[in-house]
Amino acid sequence: MEERIRLLEEKSQHHSRQISKLFSEIDETKANIQKIMNILTQIRYFLYGGFAFFVATEIGFLQALKLM
Repeated sequence: MEERIRLLEEKSQHHSRQISKLFSEIDETKANIQKIMNILTQIRYFLYGGFAFFVATEIGFLQALKLM
């Protein structure tokens, strides 16, 4: 009986360690996803700026404003 209780306690401790490890990995994954989202936002605004520059140089800034 004592042996069975000891084994259950060891399994419980092992599972607790695994759960805490998984939660730390989840936190790291969330941080990495946030970094990716920031990079995608920078790329999007870079493309918006490139398109605005293209329109301003090809059509002309004042004519582009008249189109709006």
